Amino acid sequence: MYKAKKTSPINNLESIQYIFCVEYENTVEREPRTQMKDLSIQMELMEPFYKVKREKPLNISLDVDENGAFSYSDPFCKHCHSHKVTKHGYNTRDLINENGEHVIVKVQRYYCPVCGKYSQTEFNGEYENYCNFSNETKERSIKVREISWYPFRKLKELYQFFCGIEISHETVRKAQIVTNSLYYLNKEIQPSGFYGYDVQWEPLDDGFHYRHLLFDLVNNAPVAELLAPDEELKTTYDFINKSLKPIDRKAIVTDLKPGYDSVMQKLGFKHQHCTYHLRLAVNERIRKHLKEKDLEFRVNELKENETISKSKLDEMIETKIEELKSEINIYKQLIFELFNQQTYNKALNYVNMLKQELNNFPEILKNFLEKDFFPEYKKYLWFLKKEYKGKLTRTDNDSEMYFHATLPKSEKKRFRTEQGIFNQIFNRKNGWMKKIKSQLTK
Repeated sequence: MYKAKKTSPINNLESIQYIFCVEYENTVEREPRTQMKDLSIQMELMEPFYKVKREKPLNISLDVDENGAFSYSDPFCKHCHSHKVTKHGYNTRDLINENGEHVIVKVQRYYCPVCGKYSQTEFNGEYENYCNFSNETKERSIKVREISWYPFRKLKELYQFFCGIEISHETVRKAQIVTNSLYYLNKEIQPSGFYGYDVQWEPLDDGFHYRHLLFDLVNNAPVAELLAPDEELKTTYDFINKSLKPIDRKAIVTDLKPGYDSVMQKLGFKHQHCTYHLRLAVNERIRKHLKEKDLEFRVNELKENETISKSKLDEMIETKIEELKSEINIYKQLIFELFNQQTYNKALNYVNMLKQELNNFPEILKNFLEKDFFPEYKKYLWFLKKEYKGKLTRTDNDSEMYFHATLPKSEKKRFRTEQGIFNQIFNRKNGWMKKIKSQLTK
């Protein structure tokens, strides 16, 4: 026969359920049970049953039972994901929402006979375990840190002022932990094939670490980032090779670190050398050359006039150095005018002109052009090639600007651990990406 009963408040059940009951008389005498020695057949037959029953539900929904307690619509064990759980009392939780309101709620407690452990109803996606503050409340601090450098204690004060919520700076700090990895790959963009690569050093408690960045020059967005304990060429190769498919590798710009050229060629890139770092290298050579000339002038002058006063000597040497420096700067500007040429062919013609005038250059610049620049000058000019023009840059300034926006030098020493600094980079990266998207939609 059938008996009707009222259903519990579960959304996916009908208003009336039926229990099927059969009444019969046991007239057959059963044989006594015997203990089986080999249970392998039973375990094999039960294996599919346990596999199905130990799957965690894809969509977890909650109900409120007749006692006012939150419970799972489809109860399961959070430890082994078995669905053969039994109710085992209630627990209470003190929850604080985004408006600072305190609410005490009852949550159903479960016992799992399969693994012998207890669990309770959890508010996945809204409240983390053992935390009273809602995820939305904590995410506010993440949004603030995406666009500013407020310290954690300052954010604590902002919570109190704007939301009336008393929250510890440690809770704010933990809210910033959004990734446990030290590697990030941007899957939101389609790689353009044109990139900048750079490394930034980070001082942490256990020594220096190095932030490797692969930056898309066309999309103006990071492709991948890695925080590693070294900046070896092998680390560079593995990082880029892991982050980009061979089909997405066209050209890349880097600084002048020895070994980069062979790495980029091995990866299949047309390698553009950064002209800004070239200027820095030339200026450093000139500075050392002028320092040597200063000493040389002083020694020669003292040999000719031993009684000369120090002030008079300094004045004479300063005049000579300034004259030499002015001459060097004129020819230096002639060299760097090469990178202002409008086409690749014009740049090649300009290089030929520099070769013809080489003997007229000051000694320091002549040696630089002959030994260092002319043998590989084309590596500084790929950005002028027709197929790369407007996509490949002559400097790696885009990567430097991204570094400064996501972790300026003044903020480096605030972080002590790899996880702490990489999560901050990750959050500021999210702010950068939102800014780029808003610019594209305008």
